[in-house]
Amino acid sequence: MYKKLPIFSNEYLMRLFRYLPPYKGLIIGAMLAMIVGGGASSLIALVLGKLTDMGFYEHNKMVAVWAPIALIGISILHGGTQYLSSYLLVRVSQSLLLEIRTTMFERVLQWGEPSYMAHRCGEVQSKFINEASTALGTAANVMTTIVRDSIQIICLISVLIYHNWKLTLVTFIVAPLLAMVLKWVNKRIKRLTSETQKTYGELIGTIAEAYNGERVVKIYDGMAYERERFKQVNQRLKSLVLKSQRVNASGTPLTQLVAMSGVSIVVVVALAQAQTGSLTIGEFTTFLSAMLLLMPPIRHLSSLNGATAAMTAAAESLFKFIDEEPEKDPGQTELQRITGAVRFENVEFAYPNSEKTAIRSFSLNVKPGEVIALVGSSGSGKSTLINMIPRFWAPTKGEIYFDDIPQSSVTLKSLRQQIALVSQEVMIFDGTIAENIAYGCRDRVSDEEIWKAAEAAALADLIRSLPEGLDTPVGASGSQLSGGQRQRISIARAFLKNAPILLLDEATSALDTESERHIQTSLNTLMKGRTTFVVAHRLSTVKGADRIVVMREGQIVEIGSHEELMALQGVYEHLYTIQFKSHANV
Repeated sequence: MYKKLPIFSNEYLMRLFRYLPPYKGLIIGAMLAMIVGGGASSLIALVLGKLTDMGFYEHNKMVAVWAPIALIGISILHGGTQYLSSYLLVRVSQSLLLEIRTTMFERVLQWGEPSYMAHRCGEVQSKFINEASTALGTAANVMTTIVRDSIQIICLISVLIYHNWKLTLVTFIVAPLLAMVLKWVNKRIKRLTSETQKTYGELIGTIAEAYNGERVVKIYDGMAYERERFKQVNQRLKSLVLKSQRVNASGTPLTQLVAMSGVSIVVVVALAQAQTGSLTIGEFTTFLSAMLLLMPPIRHLSSLNGATAAMTAAAESLFKFIDEEPEKDPGQTELQRITGAVRFENVEFAYPNSEKTAIRSFSLNVKPGEVIALVGSSGSGKSTLINMIPRFWAPTKGEIYFDDIPQSSVTLKSLRQQIALVSQEVMIFDGTIAENIAYGCRDRVSDEEIWKAAEAAALADLIRSLPEGLDTPVGASGSQLSGGQRQRISIARAFLKNAPILLLDEATSALDTESERHIQTSLNTLMKGRTTFVVAHRLSTVKGADRIVVMREGQIVEIGSHEELMALQGVYEHLYTIQFKSHANV
């Protein structure tokens, strides 16, 4: 289990910085460049003061030659080191971005069902695209500004103290006021940034839903509804961004006002000292130049409050995401290939945060190779039970046994190696037909094995008709294929896996009658010699099952063959008669 950190900004930023050690060479190089660049700016004040005294008091004619050379040289040094430090830190931040996103993706793959239920797809996408970039994409600029400008401020303050420590003390009057302004800005920016990032997730989710459901939107005249829904989220996002900008923008002028007030006081005191002869024009020029050169780094640091607050909020969000509870795998036993015997013993299950029990007191002994059909009205617990077999959901009570080995004692990987799934919602990946049939094992199987699986699923004629055969791209989500063709690929995938247990969850419910008939033939071939659990609303498709389990409110109310249940004239017979009459009237 991943330990969750307390919700403190510094803790999350420190955790982010723990990724830095592998890049210490680049960071040290960037730091050295920033030190040189920060020190170079203080030379400007010293050079200007020295040249003033030499030119006005000593009347040194070489000042006209050396002044531009010195200032241009310092500018080149400052600019070169600034470029080098920025480039090196961008390399570090992009490397960290790659590493963090990889970690995030791995965590998503390890999530259990509760986590998938808790997060919208748009929210997850936003974290990968927006929040990861906010947390790390701006890190290089933030770090560069903090280090470089801090060094510059230290060097310039050193110049001030060296030349006139009394005047320098006067400048420190404004420090507490500056700190108060920065704290005020940072607090508000952080809160607004968190709200903005959440709203970005809502915006992406709204776009994804409208895009994926475009046919439903058009058929049911939902354009006005979707437009209004998008408008509300977009308007809320605009409002949050403007609020953030107002707070962020107000910080810089407030900081400048406080700082310039301090400069004004210093100028008054300096003029008084100059009139008494305790301060030369050159020294005054040096001091005033250093004071004015302090303004840009102070302004830069004050403007970083928004970026730092955004980075902190994004880092908190990312690490909460990474710390999301992974799927529990308490098993230690590696399950070898089983015969297919499955036993449910007093199994119960309730969904998280639900008081209702979805499965209750469920006991069933299934023999190897037996076909079990699960039927019942919607919400009776059929799909929940199917999802408990591969342990997508773990029983809250009771146990499921595979060849008398308790499910809780075996590893998830070895358990799921025993199971193949064909469901109503077929998942086709953006790749070739071969890659989809051999999903998860393409590097371990030959084209011949893939072809045999395709033939068994009645895909051979389709593949032969395609110019690229097995290597034909199917498009995103199988957009180049019909519903029946996508389902056949799912069946071929199950054929290739050759698992002893087969789960059919509404495998033909989304197909037309003709396609269903052909697919059912392939499924009958697939079921031979395998322990099969079938969930189907069309009772005509389960008449041939060895046993039909009728469920209601998570319990078994009837069990037997089709003939036995029809003779019983109970729940099954009632459901079957209703369906038969409805089909007869069509």
